[in-house]
Amino acid sequence: MGRIKTSQLIYNIFFSILSGLLIALLFPNFNLEFLAWFSLVPLLYVMEKSRGFRESFLYGFLTGLVSYIVILYWVVYTVRVYGNLPYYIAVLALFLLAGYLALFTGLFAAFGKIILLNYKRLGIFLIPASWVFFELLKSSLLTGFPWENLGFSQYLNIPFIQVSDIIGVFGLSFIIVLINYILFHSIFLHKEISRKTAFLELLTGLLVFASVILYGYYNIFSLNSYLINKKPLEVALIQGNIGMFKKWKITPERTTRIYMALTEKSLKYKPSLVVWPETSLPYIISLNPPYWDKVMEYSRKNNINLIFGAIGYRFYNNEDHFYNRAYMFTKDGKYTYYDKRHLVPFGEYTPLKKELPFLSYILRGAGIGNFSAGKHYRLLKSASLRVGAMICYEAYFDSLARHFTEKGANLLVSITDDAWYGKTSAPYQDMSMTVFSAVENGRYVVRAGNSGISGIISPTGKIVEETGIFKRTFLIGHIKPVNKKTFFVLYGNIFTYIISGLFLFSILFLILRKQVRMNSGSGRMPAKK
Repeated sequence: MGRIKTSQLIYNIFFSILSGLLIALLFPNFNLEFLAWFSLVPLLYVMEKSRGFRESFLYGFLTGLVSYIVILYWVVYTVRVYGNLPYYIAVLALFLLAGYLALFTGLFAAFGKIILLNYKRLGIFLIPASWVFFELLKSSLLTGFPWENLGFSQYLNIPFIQVSDIIGVFGLSFIIVLINYILFHSIFLHKEISRKTAFLELLTGLLVFASVILYGYYNIFSLNSYLINKKPLEVALIQGNIGMFKKWKITPERTTRIYMALTEKSLKYKPSLVVWPETSLPYIISLNPPYWDKVMEYSRKNNINLIFGAIGYRFYNNEDHFYNRAYMFTKDGKYTYYDKRHLVPFGEYTPLKKELPFLSYILRGAGIGNFSAGKHYRLLKSASLRVGAMICYEAYFDSLARHFTEKGANLLVSITDDAWYGKTSAPYQDMSMTVFSAVENGRYVVRAGNSGISGIISPTGKIVEETGIFKRTFLIGHIKPVNKKTFFVLYGNIFTYIISGLFLFSILFLILRKQVRMNSGSGRMPAKK
């Protein structure tokens, strides 16, 4: 393998960086989602020009590093301000996280190179399958981090995203990469493929895209027809906007008073459901009978079902256990609760704290919580509502949201506190991903955030109402409970698993074929001179 020319190396690096920047521009606050359809073409060109697995990996890693540094720039603010760590440590944390996530883009490029070399005709399906496999791996490995997967970029493209109620957001990523591959093939390899192949690929792309858009308009019409005769329920979302540092220092009495006062203003609209944000009551309400009785009586007296976040507590195995909990106090004096299952590592708990105790020592003073994970998918219930409560970033783990709907939830609620992110693009990115909980599950999603964004998302993924960030306010809107289940609710990520399996099988086939050739070659008699 010869040395690469300097000019080609410069081109490869430039195109890798270009792909990374184009990917970053897809997401809030840029929202240039139309770039998705050709954002990966530069990287695919570099993969084709690279000399092998290792080199292709490095170019893919560079693409991922650039995109994640731009998308996740807000990590510096969060770590520095709320982690109480120096600026250089905050920047290092950003590069470490971006570098870890870039590994998956690098692996896509590396294995994509193998596919380009060995599967000339099947590349149109296997390249997108490769992307989805590594995106799924990123979203699952080490608790998972699905933040701004490629499919999430299309949250404003309402007709296109409807098909996620069948194939999920990973399926949207598959279609986006499919279109990118077809464009790459027709632009850069048009001399190496026959006209028939080029025509069939373009036809495939057009048919897939047209089918998805037609299904989208059909699904929007079908949902609207289903909902038109359903009785709406008025909802009030309360946005307290209590500063992150202040939140944990002011008295329970004052915190409770702030939320009750805002709720009082909303009552003239006669809401049936009122939602306060994540840990809106930042104390253990179950161990404070006066406040428990006060909030319960407030709910009963005003004839509202009230969902709010608080700290949960249990003592078992001779240990105190604290939970990030969502309660529902109903108008008839009953209550249900849900404990957050998917905790934020290095935010709500320290991973491997018992196995690696030095981590707790290193991270002392960094503001990391000591929560335990919940064990059950409990629904919050009233007379007419069965609510799946997603706390913080649980809203973008599709399998988690699906479990609530599978158990009978007719409404999804997302409670969060995005004050951690400051006035950055992170709250908008957060909201963009929450859209897909609505579409995949075919449910209204109501979202209450301490500092915003609070809003209401229809089952089609349209953001019907929303607030600004860092405003003390409330939002009034209406929802309609939905009981029918989507294909995604019934069968989950079956499409994702099938195409990921096809990718793995294609790689395994190449490994086995190589092994067979090696074995057959070693058994031959040496050629006579």
